[in-house]
Amino acid sequence: MAPGTVGALMSGGAMYDDSPDGLLALANSIAGLVGAPVTIEDDASELITYSPGQEYSDDARVATILSRRVPDRYRPLLRNDRLDVRLAGSSVPLYADFRASGAAPDVLPRAIMPIRVDDLSVGSIWAIVPTAPSREQRAALEEAAALAAPVLARQIARRRGEEARRAAAVRALLGGGAGAVEAAAELPLAPGPLAVVALRPLSPAPSGEPLRRALAGLDALAGPALGGVHAEADGAGYAVLPVRDEQRLARVVRELQDRSGLVAGVGRTVPGPDTLDRSRADADLVVRLLTRLGGVGGAAAHIRDVHLDALLMQTVDLADEAGHDPLGAIAELERYDRERGTDLLDSLARYLATGEDARLAARQLHVHPNTLRYRLRRAHEIAGLDLTDPAAKFEIQLRLRLRALRLP
Repeated sequence: MAPGTVGALMSGGAMYDDSPDGLLALANSIAGLVGAPVTIEDDASELITYSPGQEYSDDARVATILSRRVPDRYRPLLRNDRLDVRLAGSSVPLYADFRASGAAPDVLPRAIMPIRVDDLSVGSIWAIVPTAPSREQRAALEEAAALAAPVLARQIARRRGEEARRAAAVRALLGGGAGAVEAAAELPLAPGPLAVVALRPLSPAPSGEPLRRALAGLDALAGPALGGVHAEADGAGYAVLPVRDEQRLARVVRELQDRSGLVAGVGRTVPGPDTLDRSRADADLVVRLLTRLGGVGGAAAHIRDVHLDALLMQTVDLADEAGHDPLGAIAELERYDRERGTDLLDSLARYLATGEDARLAARQLHVHPNTLRYRLRRAHEIAGLDLTDPAAKFEIQLRLRLRALRLP
């Protein structure tokens, strides 16, 4: 293979557009020049195109082609030997042998060429090679990247333009009312009852990549037959999904949450687009509640399953805004513990959580039952907390729950 062949093609006027046929022709040319089957991916690891001749590739390549993106199970390989960091800053081919490193014995070695436009990474070429690329292959990959760069730039610009238009329509959909009805007519949204799913990281992410991947994963889990749409807005991801089977929707959302690690909230089912603002408000409320709880008890829920806690959280927030303390005597006991280094409030909470089983609560607190009983008496003396009165005990339990739902 003679170096400069790609350059000759370029200077000879060979052009590739970003149509499916043009992209396939580009992949074929690069595969022929490098002498290996290739895939071309964009900056989000979405598959742009691939060359024929993949029959001797590996499961990772086949899974990428079938799903049109690098599957989540293979993405950690990018962190092997800081490959992702090296790719982001490189303008020359890299070689990755995941078998030799022990990271993935079943993944064949790759020569990887970053594709850059004006020093901005827009994608990469992945060639399956048996050994480190030769000087000729390296030269071919570098020139192939120059050939692919304008094609990927056009592809990405078109994709982002489409995504922006779609996102604007989905945001209108989430607002409900007449605007949502108009937006629904422009989107591939199946008719019938609808619900909003909201997704947000437990802690702020440095980029929107986790949300984008989660929304793409929701498409894969739900399947095209579900007929939903999604977009990012205000730092969260939103999907509007037809509801034919609420149990199936709940399973899909739980599985998505398990895979993505994001907090997921599902709003009420509404009859049509004009009332989707209510479902979105529900989904946002669930996400805020689960984030407030730090994912304790699960990080995915339907509004109907957490409605009471959500209402209590709103009560706490309203009281705080108005300058009231909704914790009452609990706050007094909390101050006492803080000032004196005691554990009266936690002991009270654990005692009630165990159904007033003093021995069990004492074991969980790693204290003697008599120590626990003493703490309960002190809580009564200091804050007037009376566990013998059913109405007072219910109030204590309610205020303890309000405390758990309060912003730190």
